[in-house]
Amino acid sequence: MEDVQLVALDMDGTTLLPDLTIAQQTKEKISACIAKGTAVTICTGRTLAELKWELEELGDVPYVITGNGSAAWCLRDGTKLYEDTVSYDDAMHIMEILRPYDMRIEVYYDGKVFVNQHVLDHIVAYGATEFPEFILETRTAVEDIYAFMEKLQQPIDKFNLFFKSSTERQAAWDACIAAGYNVTSSFLQNMEVNSKTANKGNALKHLAQSLHIPAQAVMAVGDQLNDVSMLTYAGVPVAMGNAVSEVKELAVFITKSNADNGVAYALERYVLGGQA
Repeated sequence: MEDVQLVALDMDGTTLLPDLTIAQQTKEKISACIAKGTAVTICTGRTLAELKWELEELGDVPYVITGNGSAAWCLRDGTKLYEDTVSYDDAMHIMEILRPYDMRIEVYYDGKVFVNQHVLDHIVAYGATEFPEFILETRTAVEDIYAFMEKLQQPIDKFNLFFKSSTERQAAWDACIAAGYNVTSSFLQNMEVNSKTANKGNALKHLAQSLHIPAQAVMAVGDQLNDVSMLTYAGVPVAMGNAVSEVKELAVFITKSNADNGVAYALERYVLGGQA
């Protein structure tokens, strides 16, 4: 096995503890990897607006992939290294597919998350049963999300959707798949729609190639369906102990859960040379 030269870390359910904080041990191991010369990127479904505190906590990390691979950034100078957005026409098509369903629809655009004010007023009913304060702090309210999109007339990063029923979620999922869009999830109850080619794996591949690092020297750590593409690409795919079965099936190693600092454990084992 080649030495790991690039590490890609998912955030929610992976690098973050269940309370959305970052363990000191995890921060120390990430810093040690960077000090050793190993490149590290965060690879998340979140936007930059949802990562302000986390990126401050992980100040040494030089790269971040956002929106499930809709963009890659160099944090040292703010340069956008890669972009794969949903075209305006595709975004409006997706909106029409989704119109019949009762859901929380979030539009990720320009590093922000836009959502109907009505939904924010009833946020728990629309899926924010955990950490509703985080949702309220990181969303930008609009009166009508459909009118907002019609006026925007710009490509977007992705849609993030929460449904009141699993039956409606599955119906919407199937409809978007049938139309050829890239559909995934980062939580059991949500659904995310990207462009037909955007995913974490493609963005990670672009970043690795720009750094002249082969796939065999890339380690990816994740827990949910939106991590499948990056674990498939990476030469060292690692699943969290709390990962869904589809992720665990791809892994060469299943580390501890995020509650037990699984990222720190995996970094020690594969990058820092210890036998954790």
